[in-house]
Amino acid sequence: MQVFRLRALIQPTFVLFVLALIGSGCSGPATVQQTAAPPDDPNVVARYTQGVITLDDFERAYAKTAGGRDAAADDSLQAYVDFLERYLDFRLKVQAALDAGLDRDSSLQQEIAAYREQLARPYLLEQEVKAPLLRDLYEKKKEVLSASHILIRVAPDAAPEDTLAAYQKMVALRDSVLAGADFGELAVRHSEDPSAQGDGLGARGYLGYFSGGRMVKAFEDWAYRTPPGEVSPVFRTRYGYHIIQVHERKPRPDDIHLRHIMVRPKGQTAADTAAALARLDSIRTMLAAGEPFEKLAETYSDDKGSARNGGDLGWISYDSPLITPLHQAAFALENPGDVSEPVLTRFGYHLLKLDERRSLPSFEEDLPNLEKTLARLPRSNDAQKAFTRGIRERLGVTVDSALVERVFAVDQGDSTFYLLSRGSLPDSLRALPFATMGQATYTVGALLDFARSKTSPRRIDNRRLLYDTIDRFLDDRAIDLEVSALEERDPTFRETMQEFRDGLLLFRLMEDSVWTVASTDSAGLYAYYQAHADAYWFPERTRVIAFHHRSDSLLNALKARMEAGESVATIAREAYEDPLNTLRIDTTYLSGPTNSVYDRALDLPAGGLSDVISQAKGFVLLRNDGLEPPRAKTFEEARAEVINDYQQELEQA
Repeated sequence: MQVFRLRALIQPTFVLFVLALIGSGCSGPATVQQTAAPPDDPNVVARYTQGVITLDDFERAYAKTAGGRDAAADDSLQAYVDFLERYLDFRLKVQAALDAGLDRDSSLQQEIAAYREQLARPYLLEQEVKAPLLRDLYEKKKEVLSASHILIRVAPDAAPEDTLAAYQKMVALRDSVLAGADFGELAVRHSEDPSAQGDGLGARGYLGYFSGGRMVKAFEDWAYRTPPGEVSPVFRTRYGYHIIQVHERKPRPDDIHLRHIMVRPKGQTAADTAAALARLDSIRTMLAAGEPFEKLAETYSDDKGSARNGGDLGWISYDSPLITPLHQAAFALENPGDVSEPVLTRFGYHLLKLDERRSLPSFEEDLPNLEKTLARLPRSNDAQKAFTRGIRERLGVTVDSALVERVFAVDQGDSTFYLLSRGSLPDSLRALPFATMGQATYTVGALLDFARSKTSPRRIDNRRLLYDTIDRFLDDRAIDLEVSALEERDPTFRETMQEFRDGLLLFRLMEDSVWTVASTDSAGLYAYYQAHADAYWFPERTRVIAFHHRSDSLLNALKARMEAGESVATIAREAYEDPLNTLRIDTTYLSGPTNSVYDRALDLPAGGLSDVISQAKGFVLLRNDGLEPPRAKTFEEARAEVINDYQQELEQA
């Protein structure tokens, strides 16, 4: 990555030049101090009465407008100088808004608070939860690994004695592997993953190749943490206890776009097999003679699902769950256009064709796909839970268990469920503090309101229901506390909020002092128009008359009447005087092509008529009504332009 060159380009003489340039060319409600940065402060680029612009401030602002620091690094010194003049003008106007007290306006403060509330929580979770998961997925996708596993199931809410028994059993199995026992044999005999006893993927515990996003995150993490040839420690997921034996880890091969032709024997006899191979040989002969693979797949493949698409199997990743014989043959193909030898699977005989290869895209290019992968995985919720637990541990949490159990009557039938779902409590109980986190204190009423607003309580054991609700409440409040300190902890968020505040202040200043004045000062507007009347002219334009109706036959009849010499005025008068008329006539002036249906009139001679043209809601007939010479615009015709130009003059005043 290139380094932003402004640090090297801006020297004390440049600072003097910039200050002199801005001091002579920039006007505003504040003034520029005509001195360079002192020698002991070389990072100050410009000074004005109320403050300074540092090099970091300038680089950050410039990079945003240039599309990033890499793009900014290629710009010229003059581009930096020009932007600095505009940026200083912006800072001066924001300072003028502060001097006018606009930051104390209650409506502006409410708008800033509303923007922060809308932005802060999603931003925090994006940075602390989602972004690390996306990066983790991408980094894992750079490699693939093959592994086997053994699972001993235990429910997440299992009794402690059941959990301990499952753990001890898995520890014993791991000890056996380390002592030399065959991992696959142990998987067949002891693994509670049903696929371990089958003959497909998962047989003998073998999982094939996988990378990020294929397994639950804890499983992935231990697999990538365990060196090839070794066995992981015992670890737990939502499914139970696992151990993993990693066989291989290597850089991810390219994805491949694959087609196939499948020939299925009609039976299980040797004659059936011979007949299938004969068909396959015939297909290979036609391929060698130049017949397209896609056409042969459509005609001869017994996989009718892919045959209709020329045998297309789509893009295949190295960690896709492709059966082993096809996987080995497919990834042995080297060049686009290569066709495999016959491959036997339990489905029949296959010919594979490699269409394309593609390497792993950059993180930015792969981001949409990564986000789709993450959206279907449970790891976001798990990561958010871990994040909130970290906050709670850092701040410290206390819960008055005796108080909440008494208030929510955990020993009285469905009382807890009733209170959390639709019951009420007197204000004296709602006001009772029941928990603290850091310096924050939470009341029973806040817990009750949370339970009502977030989810409907489940009918489970009273104590479990109560403490599940408290747990979710404290997680939610932990995020709130982190959000409240975002400006202190996150410079990027602080800059975003500052930019919004400054932009809003500038908008209010311009609205109050320029835009409203420009649009409502009738005398000033008219005086400006008179002083600059030569700037407001219509060029030569083609006048186009359009006739709109739902019936093409009616428009064809109108066309015939006009071609016979009847005037537009007569037709318009008839339409105006007929109370049942549904014909619409409008006039448009074109100074050139507009990429609209009216452009068809530009190719007609004066007085010429188009064919009747079909539109979304009916039909239109166009008439070229001749050229209108250039002329000055009236004040009303030029009003929008005058307001814009007058506004710019006021801004520069």
